[in-house]
Amino acid sequence: MAKENLHPEHPLLKLRGRCIEGYTLELEAWPGRFVGQAEFVLSLNDKGGETSERPVVEGLYGRTRIPGSQAGLERGILDLLLASTANFGSKRVQLRGSELEQGIVGVVCEAIADAWSAMMYLAYGWKTLKQIQELRHPLPVTDEGYLLFIHGFRGGWKDYYYSEGWWEGPIKLKAERPPTAEYRSLWDTENALTLLGFLKQPLAEGHLQFQEEGVDGMVTLPVLMLERTARSRALVILQDLGLVDRKLIDERGRMLAAYPPPESVGKLSAEELGGALVKAVQAR
Repeated sequence: MAKENLHPEHPLLKLRGRCIEGYTLELEAWPGRFVGQAEFVLSLNDKGGETSERPVVEGLYGRTRIPGSQAGLERGILDLLLASTANFGSKRVQLRGSELEQGIVGVVCEAIADAWSAMMYLAYGWKTLKQIQELRHPLPVTDEGYLLFIHGFRGGWKDYYYSEGWWEGPIKLKAERPPTAEYRSLWDTENALTLLGFLKQPLAEGHLQFQEEGVDGMVTLPVLMLERTARSRALVILQDLGLVDRKLIDERGRMLAAYPPPESVGKLSAEELGGALVKAVQAR
């Protein structure tokens, strides 16, 4: 049975043909099960016109009227599964953590940019699960959490470890875009408290093993690499937070002074990172 077409003015249709980092988006989209929903997949076309073997994004889009709102305010919702790589025959392009991935997510977010309130879900895999559960890394510094934050989804964090929520499927993280200045201030304070606590947390050691999409066997990563990335991201986020509480502002200043600049943290040895941690713990 042929899938129905979306309304010609549907926001998702603006994604078709968008150019990102030298690639062009190819879109398939159709109405979802409920009013206001649409399902979609995005593939990439390279400069030679070859299409990625699998979609790089599988998603669900939605608009819902906020109950009780006086002016017909709407909430925009995105629920996304992102591929870690894009394959074009023998060529394999890494997406996870790349500027290309950030660009793709950024243009998808444009579909709900005009909604008064917005939330996004990002599916995650075993690496993030182990970071959260074994290394006790805060949600915003994981790959998916950081991607959510840099695109404006900075509060209302939830880890759907048991698949549930707006779209059943894989385990996922959810975050919301602050609809008002008051929400942003509240969420920035919550993020600051979480990240300041994390940056004083003892360093985990050893190696982390997990399964990854498209990779045979287990992937093994040194925990030091994950700790450096997580702490670097925490420092970047701290710098971006709009804090109003003087004590919290002062504590942030001491933490940023204890650690090297975020771009340097990713290159520290275990001894150097441990030394920064000692300074952070002792900072008063």
